[in-house]
Amino acid sequence: MRGRVATGLKTTFLSVTFIAEFCAPVEAACWSALKSPEWPRMAGSIATIKLCEELPGGPDRTKKFEVTAVDVCTAANGVSVTAKASLTCGASSGAFFKTPPLDGNVVATVTLDIGACRITESNIEISGEVGGLLSSLPQTQQFARSWAQSRLSHFCGLQ
Repeated sequence: MRGRVATGLKTTFLSVTFIAEFCAPVEAACWSALKSPEWPRMAGSIATIKLCEELPGGPDRTKKFEVTAVDVCTAANGVSVTAKASLTCGASSGAFFKTPPLDGNVVATVTLDIGACRITESNIEISGEVGGLLSSLPQTQQFARSWAQSRLSHFCGLQ
């Protein structure tokens, strides 16, 4: 009897330890998408974003959008992706305002429900010279989320 109680206590202890390890807050497991064999395909898709074209008048052309980091992490409610990029907006020949190129940095964070192939949360922060212009436009957040959802749907084969 004593052996069964000890075995039962040991099994209970191991079960509690196992559950505690999985339920305790731990740092999310992350990896860089830049190291993925799929990165060239993703980079080509990302290169199609045209944030500067959302600016009324000018600078109205995306001259450079260079991704510097894409970190994919497991999250409690899906997968979290944080992308960082440098951005340069310039004026086209038809721009109302002729301005020199404006630089900025973009940090976009999205949470994905992979099973449903949809974005559940998103935020885009734009800093630098161009950040003040783009961040002040109410449609920037929605434009970026719609664009990201369309790219995600494309990768999931829904489009």
